Amino acid sequence: MIPDQPLPPDDFDLPPEDEAEYDAWFRAQVEAGLLEADDPNTEWIPNEVILQENAILRAELEAMIEAQKKHKK
Repeated sequence: MIPDQPLPPDDFDLPPEDEAEYDAWFRAQVEAGLLEADDPNTEWIPNEVILQENAILRAELEAMIEAQKKHKK
């Protein structure tokens, strides 16, 4: 099992429906992303690590699903 990791902040706003508001929202999202990418304190996680973690999670979920199927029989 993957060790407990903090969840990302829950500050993601849904985009507005108005075209002008959406444009401003989108530009703000891009700017925030660029600032985070340029921040020397940003932690970069290699893709290989993410793929390994997802494979472990997928295997754990598949095992749970199989266990539930066997329990229901």
